Amino acid sequence: MLRSRSTMIRLALAAATTAAPAHAAQLVGPRGLDEVQEAATTAAPAHAAQPDAGGTAVDAVRCWRRVSRNAVFVGERFTMTVTCRFVETDAARTRPDEAALEPATLDTAPFEVLAGERLDDVPAGPYRFSQYDYTLRLITESAFGEDVDIPALELSYRIERRVGDNPVVPGRELTYILPPEPVRVLSLTPESADDIRDLPPSGFGAAQARDLRASLLGLLAALFGIAALGLVVLGAMRVLRGRAGAAAVTERRIPPALAAHRAFEELTRVRRAAAGNGWTRDTAGRALTALRIAGAVALSRPVTQSAIAAGETPREGQLRVRHGLLGRRTAALSSGLTAAAWPEPYRDGAGPPSGPAGRLAGAAAAADLHRAMTLLTTVRYGRDDGPTGPAPEPGALTRALDAGIGRVARLRWQALAPVRHANRWADAARRAWAGLTTGAAWRR
Repeated sequence: MLRSRSTMIRLALAAATTAAPAHAAQLVGPRGLDEVQEAATTAAPAHAAQPDAGGTAVDAVRCWRRVSRNAVFVGERFTMTVTCRFVETDAARTRPDEAALEPATLDTAPFEVLAGERLDDVPAGPYRFSQYDYTLRLITESAFGEDVDIPALELSYRIERRVGDNPVVPGRELTYILPPEPVRVLSLTPESADDIRDLPPSGFGAAQARDLRASLLGLLAALFGIAALGLVVLGAMRVLRGRAGAAAVTERRIPPALAAHRAFEELTRVRRAAAGNGWTRDTAGRALTALRIAGAVALSRPVTQSAIAAGETPREGQLRVRHGLLGRRTAALSSGLTAAAWPEPYRDGAGPPSGPAGRLAGAAAAADLHRAMTLLTTVRYGRDDGPTGPAPEPGALTRALDAGIGRVARLRWQALAPVRHANRWADAARRAWAGLTTGAAWRR
């Protein structure tokens, strides 16, 4: 029985050799695989094998070749795509020698391989698809008006089998032959073409690029959709508030960091004016206004804000501020904080470095601001019967103002929302840790 089966397989291989050489080798059932490998090795490797009664035959290897141009000029570059399908199941796997498909080892004379790329493999059921893209050009100069064949591709492979939990058993080396592909030089179609060829389909690389582009466009569309939905919701809320007779829209509060920044700019301008013209009641009043606002920010006190026209001049004690990104608006800032109302622990720099009153400015910074405010208050509102007002003390005022400018410069970033939240969390963590350590000491 075994001899008659082997004879039938050899006859089938011989018939495949005479009728259609270079067909795909096939995997058969577990009882006929060894006989097919032996027959294919001794008689005609890489030909079709007939299935036996114990299994279904499938092609172990099958390859396709497509070229981007069927008619080229000498030296013109074109693309050749080779796609191979390999069987990979639990019982048998095809292991090709893929070194033969590398651009450096591929023999395509009289064509020259300029570049090559292997795309990602695509698994599909019991198969694994591999695809290579090559860039070729014809280098011969004696083939004008002729058909030039891209040589046949010989791919060696083995069939590995596994029975149960036994180790993998590699089979004998087989060869798959991909037929040559004719290319016409300075003509439209090769002479051997018997039909009109369609444009070559897109490869794996183009499909992957389209997939990535579709994902990015889908994400972008989702973001725009969310933004549009947000605008619709805001518009609907405004319409509902208008129909319900909602209260008038209040002016948006200026962030503490922006108020500190404008106070720093005003103090810098006052410093330049005092250096050029000396200290007067006007310069002292301008500096005192900026220091009051900066002190309110440093001590976490509220800053009074009122909207004014763009060309309107603020009153004495107010600091003009432009704010807003899209619609620029003008506001006047002021603070009722005075040197006499300054918290007692922060006047001489001996107070705690942190806490509700000094969250943004430590004791030393608060003391410098208070000292500058005290001197400027004396200059601005001190009694003097002279025609030009009180005689300023340039040295003391300049030193106090310089110290205050340095403190306000650091206050600008300390008043930023992330920094303020971080300091608040750090204070809470320190208080919690102090409570835990105090409780542990009492338990001891």
